[in-house]
Amino acid sequence: MIRQSLKFRKTVTIVCVLSLIIFIFLILRRDKLNNIDIEGHQRLDNTQNIGYRDFNKMPKKDDNRQEAAEMDINNDEAKQELQEAKARLAQLEKKIAILEGRIPQKYPDVKYLGYKERKRILVTGGAGFVGSHLVDVLMTQGHEVIVVDNFFTGRKRNVEHWFGHRNFEMIHHDIVNPLYVEADEIYHLASPASPPHYMQNPVKTIKTNTLGTINMLGLARRVGAKILIASTSEVYGDPMVHPQPESYWGHVNPIGPRACYDEGKRVAETLAYSYAKQEKVDVRVARIFNTYGPRMHVSDGRVVSNFIMQAIQNLTITVYGNGKQTRSFCYVSDLVDGLLALMASSYTLPVNIGNPVEHTIEEFAVIIKNLVPGCRS
Repeated sequence: MIRQSLKFRKTVTIVCVLSLIIFIFLILRRDKLNNIDIEGHQRLDNTQNIGYRDFNKMPKKDDNRQEAAEMDINNDEAKQELQEAKARLAQLEKKIAILEGRIPQKYPDVKYLGYKERKRILVTGGAGFVGSHLVDVLMTQGHEVIVVDNFFTGRKRNVEHWFGHRNFEMIHHDIVNPLYVEADEIYHLASPASPPHYMQNPVKTIKTNTLGTINMLGLARRVGAKILIASTSEVYGDPMVHPQPESYWGHVNPIGPRACYDEGKRVAETLAYSYAKQEKVDVRVARIFNTYGPRMHVSDGRVVSNFIMQAIQNLTITVYGNGKQTRSFCYVSDLVDGLLALMASSYTLPVNIGNPVEHTIEEFAVIIKNLVPGCRS
């Protein structure tokens, strides 16, 4: 009886446990099915809502065309702005290249001089053709150089390689007006020298060679400086003697087309020797003949520049007369050597500085034609 009772209890217990497990399983399965149904309905609802919203938001054909037109306009504006930006960048690059080109990367070699040997030298017209070459030599020798120029014919580019150097000073000034500086030596080269330039403003040319010379001679007297006056072979006028010695007085025309320059230089010489006699100013006078070389003005109007420009442009080289008239041409470095030697000397009378060897104009024209590559003049 006891055994049967135990078996019965065990059987009932097993049945109850199995029934409980099956009941729990059924409950969990029902919950899972309910969750699946809810999620399915939600997805269906979301799909319907999305479709409904997308259908309501679908653009019409007119709207599409309008948006496409606006996009095209925006693209055109963007392209135009891009082109303008590129153009501005190109302009800025050109300006930067120009500015970089103006800045000297390295100064030419300059000799060092002690304060006893170093001179303070004033060069009027120092930005001109001859003056700039004189400035180069004086700077390389180690002197302090003051350049004064009103840039009527001079150019800053002729001396820009010295900008910023401690021995160099540039003054934009017209010597017709007084100038107050300190100097040991003065090279007075200020004056237009080519016929087109000095005939353009004859009154200004006369003032420069008279009032300007008076101001420079007064400055030399005031500071005790030695002064060199740059005169010209034009003081001989239309000479009857070839070549002209310094003792020749000339054959001049005081009212001719070149008189503003010729007579201005003659007066400058007279002023120089009047100051030397009365005020004891130490003067030198250099009568400069035809000179050529780098930095010569392209519109100089004289034989060298005219022939070179005509040959480069394959134009007819213009020779006036029969071409048998003779001229002498001095290279600018030789002229500068002559000016320096005259300033250093004790000779006070006028000195001709030029090339004593003369050539005919026709011969010179042929030389220029053969030197210019591809010239068909």
